[in-house]
Amino acid sequence: MLVFVGAVVASSTGAFFSDTETSTGNTFTAGDIDLQIDNESYVTDANGVLVASPSTSWSLKDLIPGVDHFFNFSDVKPGDIGEDTISIHVGSNNAWMCAAARITDDSDQSCTDPENADDPTCANPGLGQGELDSALNFAFWHDDGDNVLETGEETSIFLQGPLSGIGVAGQIRLADSSGSILGGSTPIPGNTTFYIGKAWCFGTLTPAPRAPGALSPLGGTGFTCDGSAVNNAAQTDQVQGDLQFYAVQARNNSTFTCATGYTPTWPQEVRPTLGANLNAYADPNPQTCNVTVDDSGGASFTSIQAAINDAGTTVGEKVCVADGIYNEDVNINKSIILVGSGATSTTVINGQIGGQTGAVMIAADNVTVSGFQINAAANSVAAMRILAVHTGATVSFNKITSASGGGAVDSVGGQTNHTFNNNEFVGVAGSQLVYINGLASNNVASTNVDFTQNSFTGASGIALGQEAGGSSITLNKFSTVTSGYDVEDWGLGNNFNQNNFNDGGLNLQHSENGQTGENGITNAENNWWGDINPADGDVNANVDVDFVPSEVAAFPEN
Repeated sequence: MLVFVGAVVASSTGAFFSDTETSTGNTFTAGDIDLQIDNESYVTDANGVLVASPSTSWSLKDLIPGVDHFFNFSDVKPGDIGEDTISIHVGSNNAWMCAAARITDDSDQSCTDPENADDPTCANPGLGQGELDSALNFAFWHDDGDNVLETGEETSIFLQGPLSGIGVAGQIRLADSSGSILGGSTPIPGNTTFYIGKAWCFGTLTPAPRAPGALSPLGGTGFTCDGSAVNNAAQTDQVQGDLQFYAVQARNNSTFTCATGYTPTWPQEVRPTLGANLNAYADPNPQTCNVTVDDSGGASFTSIQAAINDAGTTVGEKVCVADGIYNEDVNINKSIILVGSGATSTTVINGQIGGQTGAVMIAADNVTVSGFQINAAANSVAAMRILAVHTGATVSFNKITSASGGGAVDSVGGQTNHTFNNNEFVGVAGSQLVYINGLASNNVASTNVDFTQNSFTGASGIALGQEAGGSSITLNKFSTVTSGYDVEDWGLGNNFNQNNFNDGGLNLQHSENGQTGENGITNAENNWWGDINPADGDVNANVDVDFVPSEVAAFPEN
């Protein structure tokens, strides 16, 4: 029996009951703090009616400094009012939230007679001299997203007063461990939309809450704006400022406060460097030369003119000139690329004949001249002349010096599509520097002759005479003009932007085109006029020149 039972047990060792437990795809996913903002904006129009403001509205995004503006209005009047609803999304985590504001420009732009009467300091305009920041009043509150201050929401106004005070408010608390606009010390909840209403008024701003249920500020923002107490002191003033929001995880930051835990870090403005930088010159393709010139005899030619005469007629033939002093007048009568080794080295062309010739004469279309010192001959009309009616010249990275009584660059009329960039135009006593004439003898007008990142120094008349219409004059540096003015603009529809002008005499003379009898509006915004007030004699303001806004500080210079 024992053997039998043992056999039975042995034959029954298979398991009929079993269990398997398996876990797959185990994952940790971190929450996020990703502050994003959208804005819906309204403003008073020219008729005093509140309308949507697309230029200061945007959908949900990361803000781009210098692009996204909560206010950007250029012609506000007493009694004007505006409203924004700022929609804030902090991500999936509850967050403490802070804000900060600062004023970056508070200035008198010019002085009208009525402004002088109410603002005795306007005679000396400058940074910090404006009154607009004191006349603009703001209010911020916790909104429910309908763009209207409604009954009950007035108790959530957390910041109110003139812009001048908001700009020094420092770290503004929205929600931290010491208090919250949601009540108590409640953080901003994650995965929700949080709304801040912002109203502004050019005058006295007073809460006038609307009944709940209002869906648009077009029937009223919930505030009244009274501009009757505003006087003329704020006329033509400009105020600019920055606004920043900050969010940090609330959990495990139980003692965080905006006052101690948040220091605003403002993006640094990258201002362009103006004027020529001759040291930046480099031949983009020095290995490709169709003809070479070396005054020491180590190349095909010792004369630049001989090399040009030998070059082919295919557009873009390249003539490379080594260091040396070339005492000759150069007539470029083919569509060639003429390159030296750089104006800061010794690739020098000294003009010889003078008179109506130039040390370098451009007498063909699509000519490039780069990397030379070019000196005018005595009694020469200019160091460089563009002859006849031509198009497509590129003149870059040259130092071009006039002689007594002449200029650095001169042209006949009918020039089109030329570019001058990174050149130093240097005058001597009694000289004018650069002049682009307008109509040719066949009535072809000059158009699109652009000047970018050039330096004009030493003129004693006109630094740049521009009769070519449709042209762009940007990133140039005008200095040491001893008399006359920096620019005489005869062209139609020209743009003068981001230039440093000399603080002496008239910087910009915009004249009626004497040949066509037409008068074109010149865009002259965002220039530094030697001071912050172009209307004090820097610009001939009796004609159509748009010079506002102007820069409040000089651009960096080489």
